[in-house]
Parts: sequence; structure tokens; C-alpha cells
Amino acid sequence: MKNKTRKLVWASFLLILGIILPRLVNLTGSITLGNLISPMHIPVFLTALILGPFYGTLVGFITPLFSTLLFAMPPMMPPIAVLMAFELAAFGLIAGYLYSDRSKNIYLSLISAMILGRLVYGLALIAIGPIFNFNPPFIPFLQGAFITGIPGMVIQLVLVPMIIDKIKPIKEFAEFNRKIK
Repeated sequence: MKNKTRKLVWASFLLILGIILPRLVNLTGSITLGNLISPMHIPVFLTALILGPFYGTLVGFITPLFSTLLFAMPPMMPPIAVLMAFELAAFGLIAGYLYSDRSKNIYLSLISAMILGRLVYGLALIAIGPIFNFNPPFIPFLQGAFITGIPGMVIQLVLVPMIIDKIKPIKEFAEFNRKIK
């Protein structure tokens, strides 16, 4: 029970960080900066790598929807928030699964999640776009998602492993203390 509670607290903290971090970036006065560096993605990747695929998926799906409810960003019309919910859920699922159960290679986990998550974004556009009467040309839209996302991907590939590297000794120490109690 204690471990589940710890995970819920961490997931809640990272969810809140995923909602607040984009607002802090928007304080710079540039909306395009948020689109370029994708600050909401960082807490989702951290959740997946620290807590695993279940919490990564959950936090990934909920973060853009809660952000929309609280701050009206990302927008619901066009349904960017819904598309991002599926994209970030895929990020959390894939990165968490590959890192915790398969490769333990953080870069392979992140890059795979970034690529497959954007493909999920495209599939969600095909499935959900018509419901919202949102039908942009698919290939240019997906190319834009990949090309516009490159600076954010680079930042995430630098920042996320650094943060995980700093957290890992703390996590190992906490697990060691739980075992000896």
C-alpha cells in the first residue's frame, strides 16, 4: 500500500508539473516557444521512466485535458488537447514499457516513444478529427508535428536523462531503506 501511495503522490506531482511548466514557458510572451520546446512532454517522460508504463500512460493522457480545463491551453477546438492526450499517453506507455521492462536504455526508450507517439497523434487525427470537423491535410500536418517538434525532442533528450540520472541514486537509497525496515 505504501508503495502505491508513493507512486500516486509522484504521479500527482508530475501531473501538476506538466500543467504548470507550459504556463511558465508562456510567461516569456511567446506562444510559439511552447510549441517548439514542448514543455508538457518532459513530466510525462519523467513519469514513465520513474513510475513505469501504467502511470506514464495515465499522466500522459490526463495532463493535456486537465490543462485545457484549467487554462484553455492546449485548445479543445481544434481538438489539439484530445490529440495530445493520445500522443502523450503513447509517450508514457512506450517509454515506460521499454525502459522498465525491455531495454533499460533511456535514449532508445525516449526516441522510440517520440517517434511512435507522433504516429499515434496522426492516427488520432484520422480517427477523431472528423468528429470535431477538423480535417487538415494529413501528411503536411504530421510533417509539421515532427519538424516543429525537433527542438523539443533535442531538449528532452538532454534534460530527461540528466534528471533521471540525478533521481536514480535517491530512488535506490529509498528502496534500500524500505527493505531494511
